[in-house]
Amino acid sequence: MSGGVDSSVAAVLLKDQGYDVVGCTFQFVNNSLSERDISQVKDLVRKLQIKHCFIDLTKEFETEVISYFINGYQSGQTPFPCAVCNPMVKWKNLIRQADNYECNYVSTGHYVINTLYKNNNYIFKGVDPEKDQSFFLWGLNSEILKRSLFPLGKLMKYEVRDIAEKNGFKKLSQKKDSLGICFLHDKNYRSFMSDKIRISSGNFVDSEGNILGKHSGYINYTIGQRRGLGINFNTPLFVSEIRPQTNEVVLSDFKELFKNQMIVVNYFFVKPEEISPEKILNVRIRYRNQNTPCTIEIVNYSELKVELLKPLESIAPGQTAVFYDNDRVLGGGYIKSAV
Repeated sequence: MSGGVDSSVAAVLLKDQGYDVVGCTFQFVNNSLSERDISQVKDLVRKLQIKHCFIDLTKEFETEVISYFINGYQSGQTPFPCAVCNPMVKWKNLIRQADNYECNYVSTGHYVINTLYKNNNYIFKGVDPEKDQSFFLWGLNSEILKRSLFPLGKLMKYEVRDIAEKNGFKKLSQKKDSLGICFLHDKNYRSFMSDKIRISSGNFVDSEGNILGKHSGYINYTIGQRRGLGINFNTPLFVSEIRPQTNEVVLSDFKELFKNQMIVVNYFFVKPEEISPEKILNVRIRYRNQNTPCTIEIVNYSELKVELLKPLESIAPGQTAVFYDNDRVLGGGYIKSAV
């Protein structure tokens, strides 16, 4: 329970359905919870007459998530911290607290549907296309999903706000959604990284290694970036590759950003035997990115080869690739490279 409208309405709905609800609020970084958030959580808990606990996870979050985030950018990747946080920190501790309170289930305010399909639980897309959060939860296995409830999965966002207002939480119903990476406190990731590591300036180069100009440090750039490069050419140039070993950032024409194949590592599938090279699936590499048809070849226990049936632009190493069969999430992994 973050103090936001989604997790709060999830608690309201569960209580209305007859569940004995225990609210749990995690602190991932120091000062991550504002006094207003804490006040709203306490107000909701008091009105619902449910138990509640605050859990300090700052050390665990630092080890599992922030270190991964820093190391990712330092190695020239584009890390996606939610993919690590959900299975490694959030759900692990939700299950732990559920066991402490002898609760059968855990629940969050994610807009997804959890359904049994051929004897395994899977995440399916939520009905609200603008709020669907299935992209974030590919790392949850079937055993965890058996104990997970998602009361908002079949609701539209406006319906959730209406429920909050009808239950006496008008201010909460009007609260804006939180955006961006939670531990940055609305800071730009570049300023966050500059406090953690120091990267010197280097060269912008083309694909053949010719020097085009100077950059301010490779961690300040992402694949597909055009604005803020600080150099001017007669034709638009985009970041197409980051080379941390030589502190070089490669610039190219937009057409060179399109790739037909990805190598994905450290993958997870709910049911790996369901994956075959003949089966056409869909892949998403960004939360708002449209599905792209693909086929998957399992190379070994840690690596996949993904053939894109339609070229995809701005594929950045370190991003997650999430695989779908229609609305059903089969699993995902981390992009190593694209060609």
